Formats: sequence, structure tokens, C-alpha cells
Amino acid sequence: MRQTGRRRVGAIVLTVGVGLIADVFAQYPGWLIPAGGKDEKSPVTSPVAAASRGKALFLSNCARCHGPEGKGDGPDSDHAADLRDDLRIELNTEGVLFYKVWNGHAIQLRTQVDDMPAFQGKLTRDQVWDIVEHLKVLRTPVK
Repeated sequence: MRQTGRRRVGAIVLTVGVGLIADVFAQYPGWLIPAGGKDEKSPVTSPVAAASRGKALFLSNCARCHGPEGKGDGPDSDHAADLRDDLRIELNTEGVLFYKVWNGHAIQLRTQVDDMPAFQGKLTRDQVWDIVEHLKVLRTPVK
């Protein structure tokens, strides 16, 4: 009877643990966001200058899919995310944005398809943070 109780407790702990892990990954299926990545903040000290550099980087690297205003309407993609969407703003913190750009997104069909290219190795970490600063500007409602 004692062993049954341990198994039951172990099963409950395992179920809760798997559930928590599933919840974390369900929010970002297919994206590689490291532990703590969601809470990372931009290290940029001059956001206005960084956003300006980020805009140029965004236009040359991201706009072909996401469109020049980040609406997901670029000429090279029929399914790119609208980066200004309110739901995405809530889910995609600065850290999440950084890692999505840095690591990209690949889906596995019969073969791997890069749904969004990784910019690690093409851009520096500072350049990706500059893009994040530009995305923050794109998200700001026009008054």
C-alpha cells in the first residue's frame, strides 16, 4: 500500500510537471525560446538610435515577408505574422522577439522547411536588438 501511494504521488508530480512544460511550449510552438528568454529586456541604451538602425535592418531583412510596416503583407509570404497585432504584442515580449529573430522558425513536414529564417550568423546580437527596438516603435499606436 505504501508503494502505491508513492507511485500515485510520483504520477501526480509527473503529470503536473509535464503540464507546466507543455503550457510553456504551447505558447510558442516551434520557436526556440530559452528558459528565462521571455523575461529578457533589451540592453539598448539609446532606443531612438537603435530603432533607427533597426528600421534599416528590418527593411532589408524582414520586410519582404512581414511588409514594411510589419503587417504581414510582404511580397514573399502569404502567411507572415502581423507584428502589430494586439495578441502578439502581449505574447511577444522583447526577449521573445529577440529569440524569434535570432533562432528563426522551422517546421518539419516531409523535410524541414524554414518558415522564418534564423538571423543568428547573419546579424549580430546588437543588430537583432536594434530590430526589436524598431518593432517596439511599429507596435506603438499612432495618435
